[in-house]
Amino acid sequence: MIPVHLRIRSTILSKGEWNDEIEQNEVGEFEDRDGQWVLRYWENRGTKDEVHTVVKATENEVTIIREGAIAFRQTYRPGHETGSLIHTPAGEGEMRVRTLDYRRDRRDNGGVILFSFWLHMGEEEMGQYQLQIEWTEGTEQP
Repeated sequence: MIPVHLRIRSTILSKGEWNDEIEQNEVGEFEDRDGQWVLRYWENRGTKDEVHTVVKATENEVTIIREGAIAFRQTYRPGHETGSLIHTPAGEGEMRVRTLDYRRDRRDNGGVILFSFWLHMGEEEMGQYQLQIEWTEGTEQP
């Protein structure tokens, strides 16, 4: 595993504009398993709210596995609707996504995974999301 610095940006489309953005900076690990890229990182490490996240990206899809205060396993595949159960401190619910697009690119010392999707929680439509996971080798912020 290669130590990496991650910048995760989630943007939400509301009222026709990309205006709600959440950005995280985390330290994690990267591994290339014969073309499947695996990123691991922890949020709120060492607290009761700790969440361990694994991102597995192949050429055609990306799967996000989260364990901890928030837990789910969701696959994002362009042109498909997929679902999973999400476990939160408030209870369990159904999450469905319809993936619009997905791409991944490698660079000399890092890379990026970018995808967008429509999110439904139970019967409620939550909106369109775009998620960008960018990493740079090393633990220092670029």
